[in-house]
Amino acid sequence: MSPALQAFLHAVKPGAVLQDGEVVDCTLSGGTETTCMRFVLTPAPERQPGPWCPRRVTDGAEAGGFWIDDGKAFAVDGAFIENLARFYDDPEWRLYDPETGRVRVTTSFDGCFWAARPDVPKDYYNYCVECQTDQIVVAPSATFFIPLEAVKAERPSPLLDLPGAGVAFNGVRFNGPAPYKFIVEAYTIAPFDDCGGHVNPYHGYHYHFVTDCVKKLEAAKGHAPQVGISVDGYGIFQRLDAKGRESEGLDACRGHTSADLGYHYHAAPVGTNSIVGCLTGELGCVSPPGTQSCDASAFRQPLAPPGAPVPPGEPSDDGNTGRAGQ
Repeated sequence: MSPALQAFLHAVKPGAVLQDGEVVDCTLSGGTETTCMRFVLTPAPERQPGPWCPRRVTDGAEAGGFWIDDGKAFAVDGAFIENLARFYDDPEWRLYDPETGRVRVTTSFDGCFWAARPDVPKDYYNYCVECQTDQIVVAPSATFFIPLEAVKAERPSPLLDLPGAGVAFNGVRFNGPAPYKFIVEAYTIAPFDDCGGHVNPYHGYHYHFVTDCVKKLEAAKGHAPQVGISVDGYGIFQRLDAKGRESEGLDACRGHTSADLGYHYHAAPVGTNSIVGCLTGELGCVSPPGTQSCDASAFRQPLAPPGAPVPPGEPSDDGNTGRAGQ
């Protein structure tokens, strides 16, 4: 078993473990037949997720999370919401009521469902998108199949929502890049909390960044600490070491090899819309709870959203539709 996977199994948060790990046969994305560690985890963040969206344009930074643009992170306070038309140089941005100063936030399940889709209905344009951890349509837990020994792939794989980049020690998934283009084209933002996470109806609470509040496991000789494991079996480490230095010689996937740790990844800066650049190994599986086997070489359809609970209606000021209160 690789040192990175041993470290993960040692440091994983007990509250995240729904089923202890067991070694099983598996087929990786490149067709390699090998053995994987199978375990079932559920998100158990150290902090209560949120906040994401301020409620009024007079709210300070403590009322919201952060948003990204051009590799930079910006605090989502009321003033940020109020100035989005200037920020994006587009007068169509209007996420608040200019008469009351009230921010338009998706507070209902339906608001979350429709505004979090890549094809946002126009009824949900100009909203600050905020989903809660109980507003999801699939189980928040997942079965992870991580190869006991990573296998280098013929070519790197891009990060996608399925299976994502990996998992943190608290069971929270490191997802692929946020669909930034689709979000802003609908005149919406979907802020991240201070831990770099937010919620969508299909993956629950997940991370798009590695921040200081993610649990860390110190590595040897002053190296940056480990923060999780990737779905190809390599360790994911913090961007900077204890002296604030970034590792040298990182490849396009933000990985490199050291004598003590072998090949591993370092997280990108907060604001970069990808935790790592890509994945260099053959991938294991991230599957629904109860899944017993992994064949990552089989063609996998993207997760298709289930049918909407109700057709989008005329939302109220807070984003509720006819299902409000249910």
